[in-house]
Amino acid sequence: MGSSSKTKKLLISHTSWRRLKPVELELTCEQLEVQQPAAEELLGLFKKYEFKRWTADVEAGKWLQAKGAKPAAKPQETSVADEAPEVTATVISYDNYVTILDEETLKAWIAKLEKAPVFAFDTETDSLDNISANLVGLSFAIEPGVAAYIPVAHDYLDAPDQISRERALELLKPLLEDEKALKVGQNLKYDRGILANYGIELRGIAFDTMLESYILNSVAGRHDMDSLAERWLKHKTITFEEIAGKGKNQLTFNQIALEEAGRYAAEDADVTLQLHLKMWPDLQKHKGPLNVFENIEMPLVPVLSRIERNGVKIDPKVLHNHSEELTLRLAELEKKAHEIAGEEF
Repeated sequence: MGSSSKTKKLLISHTSWRRLKPVELELTCEQLEVQQPAAEELLGLFKKYEFKRWTADVEAGKWLQAKGAKPAAKPQETSVADEAPEVTATVISYDNYVTILDEETLKAWIAKLEKAPVFAFDTETDSLDNISANLVGLSFAIEPGVAAYIPVAHDYLDAPDQISRERALELLKPLLEDEKALKVGQNLKYDRGILANYGIELRGIAFDTMLESYILNSVAGRHDMDSLAERWLKHKTITFEEIAGKGKNQLTFNQIALEEAGRYAAEDADVTLQLHLKMWPDLQKHKGPLNVFENIEMPLVPVLSRIERNGVKIDPKVLHNHSEELTLRLAELEKKAHEIAGEEF
């Protein structure tokens, strides 16, 4: 007898197993339907244990929704991302970008910067390591579409004469170190480190668009300037690869022609300012995130910059004692978790 015949006989002999039989349940069919979650209770629980992604799901009304059911009513406290406005495309014009090659024009621009309520600032260098990088130029923006690039070290063949790095920084130092001259940048911690290489302490660090973006929505995606420009301005920036090339033949910034470098650098400052003008009103609507930004994130910028530059001094004894304290605390939490669960795991 073949295996198919054996299978047939087994199926016939166990037919009774396949018959549907009524089962008495303590619950009705209606009670077994997928229900909307108790959003407030879940939100409190998830926030307590710092389940950030689940917290976001509850706030967005996406936690265990029944198929085809309307989203659960959102808790009264909404996330910053939920209230983000629709973003319309911003037209970035290069018409009012200037490349400054003489002292008189630079002094005129410094006067404009001194009068601006806030201005965007960026550095261009020949390395991403701000400890070893050389300053190649600086860019500023005083209002949307109005920006300038000050080259100080472009040294390619037939490069035009530029203000020397030493002289440009001498003229700019009072402004850069002025606490009352409010500045906005993209990752100003890097720029602060660059200026420190030349004996300048950047002050007046008021806003950082990278941090504004992170506080508004940390899981939205990347927080680099190019990504933020596409997300908030619907604008595609000039990429470094477009002007410098790729791979082993990629140019460093000092080797890039001023016509291209000036437009690229000025756009950096312009886009940074416009990003701030887009994000800052949204951030001001939310007291909690705003408090984190103003009283934690921004004050940490110069602190972290100094730590990265100078290192930290560690007391091994204090560190060891702290490690023992954490070990004991973890043991207490583990014991408490086992007690709550009623078993060890």
